[in-house]
Amino acid sequence: MGKLKDTNNTFVLGLFLCVIGAIAALILAQVSAMTKAPIKANEAKVLNNALKEVLPAFDNITGPIKVKSDDAEKYDVTFYGAEKDGKLIAVAGISKTMKGYSGYIQALVGINLNGKIRTVIITKQNETPGLGTVVCSRKNEVTIVQLVKGEKQAEGLPPNPILDQFDGKKAGKEPWKVKKDGGTLDYVTGATISSRAVADVVYRISHTYNVQGKDIKSQLAAGK
Repeated sequence: MGKLKDTNNTFVLGLFLCVIGAIAALILAQVSAMTKAPIKANEAKVLNNALKEVLPAFDNITGPIKVKSDDAEKYDVTFYGAEKDGKLIAVAGISKTMKGYSGYIQALVGINLNGKIRTVIITKQNETPGLGTVVCSRKNEVTIVQLVKGEKQAEGLPPNPILDQFDGKKAGKEPWKVKKDGGTLDYVTGATISSRAVADVVYRISHTYNVQGKDIKSQLAAGK
């Protein structure tokens, strides 16, 4: 009789857990459905703001189109086109590198149609605060003198010597290297790995555009 009672209790407990699990799954599904649209809208807003920072003034964005990078890693490089009065005036490329101190670093690079870089910003990174973040971040800093004088912060992107050194550059056949490795790029002492990683991903985007630019511009101009 005791065994029968234990069996019944186990069955009831199992059934109860199944019901609780089903209810929890239903609630999670509803929450996911409710938050999916706002999350997507927020991501689109963040991307649009980032594109405004690396591209000239535009009235329309075309794309995205996704291609494979022209290197051994074959990472995805996603391109967007900036249009003004119906004409393509510049492009922006997004890609990643896994060579950062903490691995993943993602960059957004604005590029003129002739292949020269306009601006670089790092959109995702998890580098060491105070070291790798110095390589990747753009932060407005206000001095005490500015506060006393009531001076406003400068408009536009905050400067970053490591990121700004890519402005006007155009990738060639050889990957870019920091000075420590025999190259020409400046780097942050104590954050050499992060500096190398940024050079790697910016070169990847620029080089991919310069190799596949004709097709990329054609697709973006067509509004694809």
